[in-house]
Amino acid sequence: MSRIAEPEKIEHIKKATMEALIEHGYGGMAIESISKRAGVSAGYLYRHFKSKEELVQVLVDSAMDEIIDRFISDIDSSNSLYEAGYKTIDRLFMKANQEPLLAKFSAAVVLDIKIPSKDKADNFKSILELAEKCILLGLKTGELNSKISALEVLVVSFTIPFRYLSISLEINNCKIFTSEEVKRVAEMCLNALK
Repeated sequence: MSRIAEPEKIEHIKKATMEALIEHGYGGMAIESISKRAGVSAGYLYRHFKSKEELVQVLVDSAMDEIIDRFISDIDSSNSLYEAGYKTIDRLFMKANQEPLLAKFSAAVVLDIKIPSKDKADNFKSILELAEKCILLGLKTGELNSKISALEVLVVSFTIPFRYLSISLEINNCKIFTSEEVKRVAEMCLNALK
């Protein structure tokens, strides 16, 4: 039997999943509450996604792929580590101004390591390669010292901006991020890596 999906219902399911993950974390969300929130039956949801894991994985993989691809592009097109960080944080914060739910979801995905993804080993490998690119750029420009590790770059790069975004939106759901905040957060990241 083929899966015939109604695009509007699938979008409601995705939105409900994002909201549930933000509110309850991965461990606290359930298919029943997602389907109720989306206005569909649990059976409809299961016809399109085998499990909660698959549903979340589809959304997480899409979010992580975009974040990583954009960050790689920013590193490759920048003359300094600060510039690469600024570009990435600016995109993240300006997107949050337009789509706060997606920004909160992205932050939840980055900050919760228990969320499933298609292949954690491959994801960590590509993220470590991304960190190595940051290190090479930072060493070339003198922004980093040679003792910095890929893990340290990852912790700073994926924690400070997303935690700042998450807390800011928790305090004020209608928060509008500014270029000055982007600059400050990029400086915090670079200072944390020195």
